[in-house]
Amino acid sequence: MTRSDPVRVLMLGWEYPPRFVGGLGKASQGIACGLADLGAEVLFVLPRFESRSEGARLQVSGAREWLLEHGGNPRVAEGTRWPRWLGVAAQLQPYARPSAEPVRGVGAGTPGDAAALYGSDLGREVARFAERVAAVSDRAGVDLVHAHDWMTFPAAIAVADRHQLPLFLHVHSTEYDRSGDGANPGIVAIERMACERASHVFAVSDYTRGILVSRYGIDPAKVSVVYNAPDADELPPAAAFEPGVRQPWVVFLGRLTFQKGPDHFLCAAAEVAQLDPAARFLICGSGDMLDALKQQAQALGIAERVEFRGFLTPGAVDRLLAQSSLLVMPSVSEPFGLVALEALRAGTPVVLSRQSGVREVLGHSLQVDFWDHEKLADQILAVLRLPVLARQLVEEGRAQLARLSWDESAQRIVDAYASVAGLDVAGAAAR
Repeated sequence: MTRSDPVRVLMLGWEYPPRFVGGLGKASQGIACGLADLGAEVLFVLPRFESRSEGARLQVSGAREWLLEHGGNPRVAEGTRWPRWLGVAAQLQPYARPSAEPVRGVGAGTPGDAAALYGSDLGREVARFAERVAAVSDRAGVDLVHAHDWMTFPAAIAVADRHQLPLFLHVHSTEYDRSGDGANPGIVAIERMACERASHVFAVSDYTRGILVSRYGIDPAKVSVVYNAPDADELPPAAAFEPGVRQPWVVFLGRLTFQKGPDHFLCAAAEVAQLDPAARFLICGSGDMLDALKQQAQALGIAERVEFRGFLTPGAVDRLLAQSSLLVMPSVSEPFGLVALEALRAGTPVVLSRQSGVREVLGHSLQVDFWDHEKLADQILAVLRLPVLARQLVEEGRAQLARLSWDESAQRIVDAYASVAGLDVAGAAAR
């Protein structure tokens, strides 16, 4: 059967520029724009967002805002409860490691997490979003559902079941990445059940695909890898990496949570500080570990060498990276790591955790196990002391960066739409 109208995608996300706290929002935008460029019509729905069009084929809107604009009822009945199959009784935090103390209800977020975008009662927000998205789907007339990360999975399942639509999930991070052995069983249950229910699952790396298969028991045949990519703008020229051109700044950039490994960064920094009196260590981000990290820096005797810069805007990140000597990504478990691509765009070398997905596309980078503080310190010192090495790392990294694009990632997605659900985005767009 042929069709003349474009394939309509209902895409669900929790953040989207300029309303975002990390790589999820940037990746969501890159994927949505890439699909629209290939001919799909994308309605990207978030819990709250002022409606706007990004080109002829991409509409971004909050669920409540969309319903108001299209004559729907955005009100959610008081006392809305989780669907029974979710079985969530524990505190839900999208990024922070669970507290050692039991907490009742749904927890408050920190300034750098998704709860900060939509309020502290994250569980109620997820349930409210699911009900509103179901109402949107009644009026939107879509062909498939594509949902990003666990906060949107309940809504995606509700819509797919309501209209018998193909369900595609995009896993940017798992609860085991975020919390390790302290994983919230309620969130794990949502992720596992949703992936089992999905028509197909996209993982941002082979690393993440392995976790879905080994920890969640998902059939490997239904999980494919779609890598993230840098911004679509032309790759800017790297700043000349010569002695004295950049500050001796070693940068950690990310949420201050267990997953991102800022405590491991400080352990390595303490060793570097003993051998390089000029080096300074910048920790940029916010999260539940901030106070503990300040205490750790004090205990290690490097408090005067460490600056806590807080959460930075995208423009501030670009300016910081352009002045810095090195970005360190010591994540305990990193599904991808877009920040490494941002650093290379700015001409800044990177040291990557071996427990990351981005290392799969940056094979010429320096890589180390997050727990090996001595080796991490050695690699930091090598970059600070050897401008030739730093320049080589940037040149090789940027060459690999140039091979990544959101267009290529979007093509992998539409190929899956076609093979799994029989929806030919390119064919429909051409007719």
